[in-house]
Amino acid sequence: MKNEWKDFRIPNAAAYRPVRRIDFGGKGFEEQSLYVSTPAGERPCPAAVWFHGGGLTSGGQEVPDALYDGQFAVIEARYRLSPAYPAPAALEDAAAAVAWAMIHSEEFGIDRSRIFVGGMSAGAWLAAMVGMDGSWLARHGFDHRKLAGVFPISGQMTTHFRFKEDLHYPQTQFEPVIDRYAPLGHLSADLPPILLVTGESGLDMPGRPEENALLAASLKALGHRFVRCVHLAGCDHGGALDHCGPVLAEFLAEVLEGRR
Repeated sequence: MKNEWKDFRIPNAAAYRPVRRIDFGGKGFEEQSLYVSTPAGERPCPAAVWFHGGGLTSGGQEVPDALYDGQFAVIEARYRLSPAYPAPAALEDAAAAVAWAMIHSEEFGIDRSRIFVGGMSAGAWLAAMVGMDGSWLARHGFDHRKLAGVFPISGQMTTHFRFKEDLHYPQTQFEPVIDRYAPLGHLSADLPPILLVTGESGLDMPGRPEENALLAASLKALGHRFVRCVHLAGCDHGGALDHCGPVLAEFLAEVLEGRR
């Protein structure tokens, strides 16, 4: 599902309470907004914090319909964008958004032990960084290893190309860098369950499926017990989001049902 933020809507709306828009930055910036949709049914419920794509420079509402299954609370996060707010502003906001969900979980009927983090493209990179580099949530007093799971959709697993531009790296967009701003720089066997979804090699962005496959293989080699990597045949970059629903639903169910 893709919309402009001004046209925000959700599928399966009858199963949800009215959406609440939250200013998580406390400064009135539209970019630091959370759109919180909580199920009308049983509580406490699991939740997914979701980050949109757009290269860290743009973006609207962009979320898999599968998240709005009537059981999950969905927290769609906006974050400050470059070049108006250069790196690391977006990553700071991503960590603050996840921390907000943890702090306010009880108030919104969310089970803090069942909070997932995901995103698309640039948002997938943000989700991976918050879920893998413990320093970002530690600033807010939380342990990233307590997240229920992480599910980046077609995310960059090396240092994001916009961060390289903002921070004046010498490398070009497609020259890979693995440093503290790369999910591949934060490998550990004790990370939360991870689902990596991309399009097909040669159709998705250059190197994107291969970076995700490397991250999955490296985690498995370290002894991580629950990492899945799926390349969707026939799908390009946007198609990975459009067609990730069944794989994502299976991952979420597998984690919640303890089948790992």
